[in-house]
Amino acid sequence: MKHFSAVLFLICTLSFSSCIDFKTKKSTEETDMEDYNTVVVPDAYSVEIPKFMRSTTGLNEEASLQYQNIFKETYVIVIDEPKSGFVDILKEVGQFDENLSLVQNYREIQMQLLSSTMYISHQSEPKPLKINGLDAEMVEVDATVDGIDEGISYLLTFIDGTDDAYMMMAWTLQSKKDEHKKTFETIAESFKLID
Repeated sequence: MKHFSAVLFLICTLSFSSCIDFKTKKSTEETDMEDYNTVVVPDAYSVEIPKFMRSTTGLNEEASLQYQNIFKETYVIVIDEPKSGFVDILKEVGQFDENLSLVQNYREIQMQLLSSTMYISHQSEPKPLKINGLDAEMVEVDATVDGIDEGISYLLTFIDGTDDAYMMMAWTLQSKKDEHKKTFETIAESFKLID
């Protein structure tokens, strides 16, 4: 497993420090797939990313995918963990719940790590879903972090892949949550493993 807690801490600190409050005209976002590009992570997965977002490397060095638009305050990353390593480590430390699915265990541990690095003011109930045949769960989170004046809203999607578990983290300022929610859902639901 790729330095699990260090990765999460880095995600949080780098992601929050990249939130710059540019005043932009609010627009109503609708799902029109012509406004998206298919981004392929070789030998892994593909995902639909809005054309207004650009590839970056500054959000998290462990992420296999990183896109942003600093003017619209939209950010998305994907972290992948080998399932075998993840399960083995959780079992070794007594944190793997045999009564939960792998994706539920993955969500539980990631949410614990997130709550240790930020103050979560709201967390939705996990929404189970299938994303292109894969078991997944989606959670909405509103949180505050030291040093950031405005709250941050996240859409976290946990996906059980063939060999890896994936966490897709999309975020924006809390004041822009409604503006970008549908776009974030579209990105998450487009996730597809490459055969």
